[in-house]
Amino acid sequence: MLSVPELVDKLQLDLTRKTSSFAEYLTMCSPYVPSGAEPLWDLLLHVRDEERVHARLLGRAIVEHNGIPSPGAYDEGSPDANYLHIFYLYDLLIRSKEASIRVFESRAEETRDYPAAHKVIQSILDDERRQLRELRDSLMPVRSNSTSQVEA
Repeated sequence: MLSVPELVDKLQLDLTRKTSSFAEYLTMCSPYVPSGAEPLWDLLLHVRDEERVHARLLGRAIVEHNGIPSPGAYDEGSPDANYLHIFYLYDLLIRSKEASIRVFESRAEETRDYPAAHKVIQSILDDERRQLRELRDSLMPVRSNSTSQVEA
């Protein structure tokens, strides 16, 4: 079982991950969004907004366990993504979401003895899984349509 300070440390890591999320980064890097791919941009903005909500929830969970939210700088380990094609960036975002789900699955197990924190983590995990489905589902028709237009 995690001690309360260990729990707060792990929640701080999660707060950093959400505050400096890959979706947040991608919305700042001016990706190339071709005509017809605007729904991908809109979904990316929505995912980014949910990441911000997750950060607020994690901050509250830290406070509830007598910690002080203090997100650090989180390095996603990504190359400079400025002006890259949104299809390419979506592939990176999908991989990032898959990794994030693994982290939050582990965190859900670790927080079982802390009901309030576990509820926040489980809520984030549910959102992460839904976001991954939405990202995958939204990419296929737009990419397919874009390929058809190029071939025509």
